[in-house]
Amino acid sequence: MSRPTALDALRTRLGDARGPRYWRALEELIEQPDWRDRLQEAFPQLSQLEPKVDRRGFLRLLGASLALAGLGACSRPPQEQLVPWVRRPDELPPALPRFYASTLACAGDVAGVLVETHQGRPTKIEGNPAHPMSLGATSPAMQAAVLELWDPDRSQAPLREGVPASWDEFREQAEALAARHARDGRGLHVLGGRIDSPTLAAQRAAWLARFPGSRWFQYEPVDEDNALAGARLAFGTPLRARYRFDQAKVVLALEADFLGSLPGALRHARDFTGGRQPEAAVFNRLYAVEASPSLTGAKADHRWPLASAQVGSFALELGELLGLPGVHAAQSSGIAARRLRALAQDLQAQRGSALVLAGRTQPPWVHALAHLLNEALGNVGRTVEYYAPPEPWESAGEGLRELIAAMAAGRVDTLLVLDGNPAYAAPVDARFAELLAKVPHRLHLGLYRDETASACQWHLPRSHALESWSDLRATDGSASLVQPVITPLYDSRSVHELLAMFLGDTRGERERVQATWRGQAGADLDGFWTASLQAGVIARSAPPARRAPVDAAFLAQRPAAAEPASLELLFAPDPTVWDGRYANNGWLQELPKPLTTLTWSNVALVSPELALAHGLENGDALELRIEGRHTQAPVWVMPGQAARSVTVCLGYGRRAAGRVGERLGFDAYALRSLAAPWRGGGLQINRTGARYALATTQRHHAMEGRAPVRAGTLEDFRVHPAFAKDPPAPPSLYPDRPRGEYAWGMSVDLNACIGCGACTLACQAENNIPVVGAEEVERGREMHWIRVDRYYEGEAAAPRIHHQPVPCMHCEHAPCEMVCPVGATVHDTEGLNVQVYNRCVGTRFCSNNCPYKVRRFNFLQYSDLATESLKAQRNPDVSVRNRGVMEKCTYCIQRIETAHIAADREGRRITDGEVLTACQAACPTQAIVFGDQQDPATAVSRQKASPRNYALLEELNTRPHTTYLAAIRNPHPALEDDA
Repeated sequence: MSRPTALDALRTRLGDARGPRYWRALEELIEQPDWRDRLQEAFPQLSQLEPKVDRRGFLRLLGASLALAGLGACSRPPQEQLVPWVRRPDELPPALPRFYASTLACAGDVAGVLVETHQGRPTKIEGNPAHPMSLGATSPAMQAAVLELWDPDRSQAPLREGVPASWDEFREQAEALAARHARDGRGLHVLGGRIDSPTLAAQRAAWLARFPGSRWFQYEPVDEDNALAGARLAFGTPLRARYRFDQAKVVLALEADFLGSLPGALRHARDFTGGRQPEAAVFNRLYAVEASPSLTGAKADHRWPLASAQVGSFALELGELLGLPGVHAAQSSGIAARRLRALAQDLQAQRGSALVLAGRTQPPWVHALAHLLNEALGNVGRTVEYYAPPEPWESAGEGLRELIAAMAAGRVDTLLVLDGNPAYAAPVDARFAELLAKVPHRLHLGLYRDETASACQWHLPRSHALESWSDLRATDGSASLVQPVITPLYDSRSVHELLAMFLGDTRGERERVQATWRGQAGADLDGFWTASLQAGVIARSAPPARRAPVDAAFLAQRPAAAEPASLELLFAPDPTVWDGRYANNGWLQELPKPLTTLTWSNVALVSPELALAHGLENGDALELRIEGRHTQAPVWVMPGQAARSVTVCLGYGRRAAGRVGERLGFDAYALRSLAAPWRGGGLQINRTGARYALATTQRHHAMEGRAPVRAGTLEDFRVHPAFAKDPPAPPSLYPDRPRGEYAWGMSVDLNACIGCGACTLACQAENNIPVVGAEEVERGREMHWIRVDRYYEGEAAAPRIHHQPVPCMHCEHAPCEMVCPVGATVHDTEGLNVQVYNRCVGTRFCSNNCPYKVRRFNFLQYSDLATESLKAQRNPDVSVRNRGVMEKCTYCIQRIETAHIAADREGRRITDGEVLTACQAACPTQAIVFGDQQDPATAVSRQKASPRNYALLEELNTRPHTTYLAAIRNPHPALEDDA
């Protein structure tokens, strides 16, 4: 291991702080010669001042607050060879942002990103357009990774029995344990997550060789066990699938949310929506069969609510209609026969261009059946292909059961938990926390002092992905490097460094990752390494496709069809906090969940039929009981929910998560079992009479008699392309404004928008938008500058679902401007509705006069101006607003001005695509287009020339610069009158 730096030593001396801390004993540190030398080594600029500065002046320069977070905020990029994605020319000022390519594993997915830094401080995440599973897009969890990095509640120093310790002390412990288990490792167990890192896979192999008899288990609360077990049933080996939605003309999703929660969603969303251009000759069609509405179901041309337990019967009925040998449905799923016939005909007509896939909640045999359907339809090698994952996979459920049995039998002497929280996230019948207390040596590595850390003797802080070297493999098999962009803010280590202590590996972290790829790099390791870092992806790293015939023997082994239970309970990862690991992230907690628009809590989703039968309303407290397990949860009546299905989301009810995430919602893991981690039958529900206050950002489902979202069928569009157009706006009483050099405008394609919310969080990260908390959201005081509205159409049992992003419209005749008494909201020459914060006196007249309700008022001091680490996280190009002012979307004016400066310096116009707003850059489907609408050649002008283009509330004659393209559905001709 490398020698601790002066900054490391200083952090150790200052201890484990939470947020800003102050010392009056700093003088003593300065006056000690060895500490003075270390301070000068950490801050070399002080050495030049020392001869002229006395002790008092030295302290004044250093600052009164040397908080651990403050030291981190003064950190710099690691003193190693880092490769920026775009090299900054020497003549540009160093204050301009610099991008570094890296990779993030967030919410069960892996994608390449670009990390924006300002003077060494990571402030923003963008997608890497060169990465095959990112293509320049990001998910909400990836956007929020930068806030997680600067979180002052992160664990900051090793703890032994809850008392601050040092890494040197732990190293002695690790060496002692390694020596103890060197000959016989049967008492040594490791519990980690899914292995996506080739370097971690190599360390696992070295670990098992170094400690013979030891065991290494993989456990993820949100796992892909059923998918890989299904592949093993179908092919005899656990192959992974690579889906080609860009080649698929008909898609059937069997409770598979490929646009939302399944791995690869960013690429799948881009490919899928790319095949839905109404102007093109081919327009794909999507069928979704699911118990609980999802983002995929919301975009489906046909979505059929069906109990999760009946989805397998539906797939068997479909296979029987398609004539698959040995496929027979023992019972009906309840889906109308005409729907099944139309679907079967559609799949047959598109042989080789169809795609069938199953989701994580479906048992392995349904996944195997999906593979059989794809093979029978000739889809393999066209819309889907398979590859053998290079990294080892073991069943999460089987591994946890084996570990639990070993702990109960007293066979576990040492348990090392790597970046997981099984004391919270293991199924309740596993009794993990109870059995963990009986293990003699318990070690935990993680970002936070969570429930598992509190139950272990040693808790070790893990370095964030933006602070450490590693590598990751995406769902398509392509690998890329994880590059640090800042030295660790706290006294932390990566998982690779921790394992190296046990293995006696003294190499540096970067050299360890390089060694993994030495064989592929060939003779020129340095050139290979630099090219991989600069591109953000390792060339030719994806495993080749394999042809493997499906063995239909699994059909005889599938479980017998059971009578449907009275009620079924379904588990799902939360759309924002996932399995609970992001519970302390305020951005994600306050991001409205796409289909409920709820924040800061989870709920039990029930169907309108079930709510009517039991007299339930939103917020009613409901007791849920299943096989002796029980908890209490608030109700949310969910249109489109299967009649007898109740869905709960994981990730809430945290007991040790930090100041943001504790004591929110209810713990759904209390209902989960080892045998049935995704669904169970025999649920009983009872009203308690209590009520919960739920913070939601949209309190109505209808369009209030207007048509903010406009949608039609493909046939409508081809017969009457301008079906969404309004009559021409009447003349205005106000004169037209003089035109400037540019006229900035935005177009949002509702046909491409999937409602994921990435735009909302990207805007929050870019523009320093504060979190306000659940109580303020309940009062309607959320601060997001772009919201995503959700509307329903049709019957409550099976409605169509629409999403619409709504930023400031930047009206040419803006109602807000004419009522502001102090000229705080003004119109500039380029069409922007500009907000001048230091003029605003908080009358809120502008908000009252805005028909789009996109202006946000800072009722309280929402921005945290005290926590040092949060100061370092913010974008320096955007001012941090104080209370009492109105704020709103600015079309990312700071990015426009940066492009202006570059163009003016070079004596040219700003080129189309040179300015990307934060929401536009993050969008996985490219639904948002921005540019100069005065130039007819720009992308935004071409979209506004589309016959689908319309303005929101155009009858008000505000002449907004933000317009929309109407959404298009493609129903089957035989089911056109169907939901």
